[in-house]
Amino acid sequence: MRILTVDDNEAHVYALTRILEHNGFEVFSAHNAKDALEIARREHPTVALLDIFLPDKNGFELCASLRSDPQTKDIAVIFHSATANTASARDEADLAGASAFLTYPIDPDDLLIVVRGAVERARERRRTRKNLPN
Repeated sequence: MRILTVDDNEAHVYALTRILEHNGFEVFSAHNAKDALEIARREHPTVALLDIFLPDKNGFELCASLRSDPQTKDIAVIFHSATANTASARDEADLAGASAFLTYPIDPDDLLIVVRGAVERARERRRTRKNLPN
């Protein structure tokens, strides 16, 4: 499965990428929202791991952009943040339709559980959509 990580912190991108690739995922990375949208349209990831604070948009705005584009609307979104661990940030993530909200330090096992769950829900949505009458 393809995963998109979006974070302007190189250390976070490196850590997420290493964990995910070591567990069989194909990972694409972006450091800002503009690049993330381009990669999402080109690579069609199943899941996007979005940092809340990005240099050009916040993660919630990026999520809205993904949802409004027919090419990227079905990407499962998982928010992550080192600093935005507040009830209001979690509420905003829920309203955006996030699969999960992770905070740093992220336990690798928790990351894998959350990502695998999001992948499975995405697969189920695709199966359901294929079985719906046109």
